[in-house]
Amino acid sequence: MKQIRMILTGCLLLLSLPGYTALVEGLYEGRVAIAQQSVKVQRQAARDAMAQVLVKVKGNKDVLESEVIRAKLTEAENFMRQYRFENEQGQGYFVAAFDVQKINDLIRAAGFNVWGNRRPSTLVWLAVEEPQTQSRTLISEQRPSDETTIMLQSARNRGIEINFPLLDIEDLNRIGVFDVWGRFTGQLMAASERYAVEAMLSARLYKTQAAESEMPAQDAPLIWQLDWNHVMQSSQQEGTLRGDSKAALLKELVELHAEELAASFTGEASEQGASVVELQFNNVSDIATYVKITRILQSLSVVSHASLRQLSGTVGIFNVRLSGSEQGLINAIALEDRIQRQRDQFGQPMKTLEFNWVEL
Repeated sequence: MKQIRMILTGCLLLLSLPGYTALVEGLYEGRVAIAQQSVKVQRQAARDAMAQVLVKVKGNKDVLESEVIRAKLTEAENFMRQYRFENEQGQGYFVAAFDVQKINDLIRAAGFNVWGNRRPSTLVWLAVEEPQTQSRTLISEQRPSDETTIMLQSARNRGIEINFPLLDIEDLNRIGVFDVWGRFTGQLMAASERYAVEAMLSARLYKTQAAESEMPAQDAPLIWQLDWNHVMQSSQQEGTLRGDSKAALLKELVELHAEELAASFTGEASEQGASVVELQFNNVSDIATYVKITRILQSLSVVSHASLRQLSGTVGIFNVRLSGSEQGLINAIALEDRIQRQRDQFGQPMKTLEFNWVEL
């Protein structure tokens, strides 16, 4: 199958949705399809399952390009805690659970950050055109389909959470298939507010003539085309995927989205090395609050160390050493319910890194 992919950076938008973060499960478990249970097959399946886990935990596929990682993949059995076999509709699977600390240590030893299990949730607006009738349908969470099955499984394989709209009366009063098909991002963002997600992904899927075909237009073969838009916090991206397989395009869309999320929340440090930033927290009323803030900061994948530099009244100044980017830190903090960014009189985030602690 031949695919053409294009990614365009669009204009900056603000997705001001109340954040809903997912505590993703199964990050350290890999599931690989197998044809038999021979020792040779199991060994290869163990390596494939470990590679799957490494991508989920790190967030990006570039982890598999590391020589340190590739060398350890041949020793996958040493990283496993247990394994089992499953059968689903006649297809056999090798399922392995890996040691959390060993996997984390390996990723860090290779010079990468570990993406924690608190991750942003994405709402997917997907419209599909039936090739024979040209009728268009919105994909709903309440009506499982081939599209939802493919995308949800791909999301699980990448360690991210995606959801589809209910398409109940409230949704349908605000959004129709025309809005998704027309790529009216503003309307889709407004309709997404009720779901309190961190990111929104919209796409339209249809068949079209192969652009590179040398045949007359009426004789050119038809291929699938998927046009997508991704909005998260202060950015918007859009792109187009083409290919012979609808399933492959939907899987690739999830792969692209997972890569974008990981880059936003676990961005690596610049070539100049790790930096130290100063964060101000208001409402630090006692030592217990200081401890809670420190623990949250040090749990973030982009933070290598956090410490209190100054405490004046209920205002605490923390020094934070980054192993990732400053924007990655801001994105990661935005997922924490107990920490809110201080805003100015116009409702915009303060230019300084100032936050409010909120007791739940």
